[in-house]
Amino acid sequence: MTTTRVTTREYVHPWQFALAVCAVVVPLPPVVIERGGSFVLPFVAATTALLVVPLLLHARPDIFPGVAAALAALLLPWSVFASLVGMFVFFPSVPLLVLAAAADPRRRPRAARLMAATGLVLTASVMSSWWSPAYYG
Repeated sequence: MTTTRVTTREYVHPWQFALAVCAVVVPLPPVVIERGGSFVLPFVAATTALLVVPLLLHARPDIFPGVAAALAALLLPWSVFASLVGMFVFFPSVPLLVLAAAADPRRRPRAARLMAATGLVLTASVMSSWWSPAYYG
């Protein structure tokens, strides 16, 4: 009798993927609502394209945390030094990417739950501040 070996592919945990999606989505409302100068759009497009890279690695759980953490390390000085052209809106993506890199409940069950909850609270608070009239007034 022959036995069939079934291999399953391991993916990035959905909590990690959701935090990476939040890192991409959170900076976009001010850019869409403001409709600032067209000179900012290439910077926003390039930065958003870099933020999408971890999402493309959802099937590589061994590479995803390192890429997300490295991207957060690059995004931190970029969002601070390029704040003159409006790149400060990408600053909340830095902690979200760090949380996405570490929020794997298969490796750290309790810590991952806390990280996912922290990312959710951060996303909700930043998104609510973007949508408040006081931000644009």
